[in-house]
Parts: sequence; structure tokens; C-alpha cells
Amino acid sequence: MNADSPIRVFAATANQVIIWGLKALLESSARPMAWVGSHPFDGGLLTEIQRRKPDIVVADSALASIQPEVPVHLAERNIGLLILSQTPDLVEQEHLLRVGARGIVHAAEPVGTLLGAIEQVSQTRFWLPRELSDRMLSKAIGGPLAPKISLEEARIGQLTHRERDIIATLARHPEAKAFTLGTMLAISECTVRNHLSMIYRKLEVRGRAALVMFANRHHLA
Repeated sequence: MNADSPIRVFAATANQVIIWGLKALLESSARPMAWVGSHPFDGGLLTEIQRRKPDIVVADSALASIQPEVPVHLAERNIGLLILSQTPDLVEQEHLLRVGARGIVHAAEPVGTLLGAIEQVSQTRFWLPRELSDRMLSKAIGGPLAPKISLEEARIGQLTHRERDIIATLARHPEAKAFTLGTMLAISECTVRNHLSMIYRKLEVRGRAALVMFANRHHLA
């Protein structure tokens, strides 16, 4: 997918509230996103996905159990699958990852979180709830979570090159307004704010001051 082309979003659901909400959400995104259609869970779903050629499919969590062939089809074609989960159960969420989901967002999370997840998953990156990410990391290192610095390093590893640029610029100019930062980085003020919201979430810091301290502590400036 070209970085300048709109992200093509398809919904695998019959829930009209989800469909309406997704359409409205895409219109508010700073990153170009295009609604390419929806289809319920039935025998025509795969055909419709093939016809619409999305970059990402947003689906109810029931998809994996009702039509398990769909996640496999999407994975084979590098189409991101983002699940809207109704449960905080980590075992179920981990199962969704194992059967092909690349991202999971709880239905109660803010709309900004869903937008961020759509962008990340459309680029074949993972988007996991923090608790699930910690659980997977704990399993990967074979026991209880490592000391805090190791967990922070894992979170730093989620940052994109653009997010690192923004952090470094902010650390060097901590008093700069979003508009000024955008001018320095040749991006819009709105894009700066969206990136900062994403960075706060990934690093689990609250606000600019905490981000600048984090950047200095981990030599991100």
C-alpha cells in the first residue's frame, strides 16, 4: 500500500451501528481512509472481500469461530484483520491473535484508539491491548515480567520512524506548540496531535512533560 493512498477499510459485520460508526470515524481521520463496503458473516463474505480489495477488514470477534477460513484468507493476502472485541478476557484475545487477527480493540475504547489501530494494522503491524501485550511479553521471556526498563524498551520498539522524529523534535523544543512542531517536521498541526496521542498510548506516558522526561531518560532526543 502506498503511504499517500487512502487506507481501504471493509467491515465484516451485519451490525448497522458499527457500520455507521466506522463510516463517520473514517471521515474524521487526518490520515486518508476510504470506506469500501461491508458484508455479514455468510458464504458471500470472501467473495465480497476479494471484489472490494481492502487493506484492512474490521470484524466482530465472532468471525474467527463462524468463518475461520476468512482470517486465513486475509493473512495469505497481507490484508490486516482488526477485531472489535466485546470482552476483556485475555485468553480469548490471545486465541484471536493465533487464528489470524493482527489487532484487537475493545469496543469501549475511545474512537481515537480505533483510528490508530486501523492505521497500524493496515500497515501489517500489530495493535494489542496493553494487558495482552504484557501477557505475550511475559510468555516470550519465559516467566514473570522483566524489570521495568525491559518493558519500557519493548514499548519503545513499537514506535515508527516518524514517531521517533516527533519525540526527538519535541525533546529539543519542549515549549513548542503543535503548529510549530508541525512546521519543523513539514506536517500539519492535526497530524502532530494525532501522532502525539499515539505516542502517549504506546509509551504509556501522560502528557508532554512525561514524554520529554521519558525521551531524555532513554536517549530518544
